Amino acid sequence: MSSVKKEYIHYLIALIIGIVIWFALPASNGLTDIGVHVIAILIPVLYLWLTTNTHWTCFLALALLVMTQAMTANEVWAGSMGHFVVITVLAYMLLNICLKQTGVINKIAIWFVTRKFVQGRPYAFMAMFFASNVIIGMFMDNLSLAVIYIGITGVLCEEIGVKKGDPFYTCMFTGVMWGNVILSIASPIAHALPNIIMGSAQAQLGITITYGQWLIVGIPFAILCYAAIMLVVLIWRPDTTAFKNFDVEAVKKKYPPLDARGKFSAFIFVLVVIFVLAPSILKDVSPFFAYLNNIGVVIPALLAIVVLALVRMDGKPILNVPVAMKEVAWPPIIFAGTVSVFATPLSAENTGISVWLGNVFSFVENLSPFAIVVVLMIFAIIMTNFLSNTVTMVLFFNIGVIVLANGNTNMGVFTIIISLAASMASLTPSAAVPSPLFFGPGHVTMKNTLKWNLIWLPITFVILVIIFPIFSRVMSF
Repeated sequence: MSSVKKEYIHYLIALIIGIVIWFALPASNGLTDIGVHVIAILIPVLYLWLTTNTHWTCFLALALLVMTQAMTANEVWAGSMGHFVVITVLAYMLLNICLKQTGVINKIAIWFVTRKFVQGRPYAFMAMFFASNVIIGMFMDNLSLAVIYIGITGVLCEEIGVKKGDPFYTCMFTGVMWGNVILSIASPIAHALPNIIMGSAQAQLGITITYGQWLIVGIPFAILCYAAIMLVVLIWRPDTTAFKNFDVEAVKKKYPPLDARGKFSAFIFVLVVIFVLAPSILKDVSPFFAYLNNIGVVIPALLAIVVLALVRMDGKPILNVPVAMKEVAWPPIIFAGTVSVFATPLSAENTGISVWLGNVFSFVENLSPFAIVVVLMIFAIIMTNFLSNTVTMVLFFNIGVIVLANGNTNMGVFTIIISLAASMASLTPSAAVPSPLFFGPGHVTMKNTLKWNLIWLPITFVILVIIFPIFSRVMSF
């Protein structure tokens, strides 16, 4: 069957699902007629996002949401394309593009794997390479990170002399994929998912989660997951015989030092990170930092774009904004905005969806709050490996808001933890947005990574179970 026919079958299935829900789901158990209509468009749209695409289907979702009258048209536009996550992700994508164009990312990655102690030590090489992936990824969106690191990994594997299907090759790409998974959520800088859920926490719980607070949890999580990557690699112990071909000095010579453009763009990005993190930490020290904290995290990025566009070297701007805009991955941005707006009808009184979900999941009420969180994390990790991690995150966050409402759970930490669980998506080609870039060309396959994923995922789950009560005690929101 052709791909076009398969796509139209998915469209038909989505239509049938919507019609059945519209007419068969009763407005009862807390659910209103408007709530039924919202669910009747949300479920088919989720199905289309999982089976077809997330670009024009997002526009369809926004149009249908207005038509349900759960929200006014202006509320839908403001809550989607006008949501702060859209301008935030766009701004940081442009900065990431500048770092890529000026060679900063490649230079940092190569620096890590060309230290002298790496020569002749394959596990030291992998440790340094995966560390570079984790560190750079804390400041770069995971789609761009995947594109860049797949290219770098391919070049390094060629230098070593391994090819697709070789255990060393598979191990390298699997480690990069796992690192990419961690970084999609461990840091809110340039990553859409944390910003989406931060907005939901603010809207539904009245909780403001700062970038600094997110990183207090995210950085230890990333470090522990990095250690888990290396643990699995040591258990795996792929054949590293070919690594004797890797010449540190020869590779280093292929990548000259950064020029003035690269150094300046790196300097500006470091300033952005400082002005994003310092205010949330020092807001009580002086009015200046309090002011910076109030204006938000996107302003430093926007001003940096202006500076990079104004400063010229060799007669050209360091960041050519019109050219860079052509490289922006618009579907993920539109998707982020669309997902963000659906948080409103899911919790709105006029839909009754939150009350209905609370009644549906009332079976967990007899469990302790900690046990409920653990159960939600398990289901989130399972679901995210087959469905969208963004959808998984929003769904289990909303369920948690309902079933934990009467307990003493630290909801700020819960918001971060359930998001981390929803990011652990590495099992299938549909698990995350960058997944097809790894599975599609055959860099990894489900067959040659299944065993290692089934070790990796339980380890990450244990990490989450351990850190949740720790940060619940030490953090306040």
